[in-house]
Amino acid sequence: MKEYTNFSEEFNKLGKERQASIKERASQIYLEELTLKYLQEKLGLSSSELAKYLEVQQSIVPKLKQEQNLELNTLREVVNALGGTVEIIVKIPNKEPIIIGDYSETKCN
Repeated sequence: MKEYTNFSEEFNKLGKERQASIKERASQIYLEELTLKYLQEKLGLSSSELAKYLEVQQSIVPKLKQEQNLELNTLREVVNALGGTVEIIVKIPNKEPIIIGDYSETKCN
């Protein structure tokens, strides 16, 4: 009879670099899935309020929240509709951080 292992056992057999890579990608996926739902909850908006800001039918909001991959342009449109802006900070070892927002780049002070 074949002996089965669980994920943790298999994961622990991987090298440290591979484990770190998997953990990082898992975090990215998790954040992508939570983005719109997270924004809605943090801002305390109902689905109807969010639909109003986005200028879409209320029935579309749950579909947007269920999407597994919210593209950066979509996130930007949502945040802009709410009156905000999106900034991304790129951090590279031994380099000065770069802020990317609204398609322009600015170095951090």
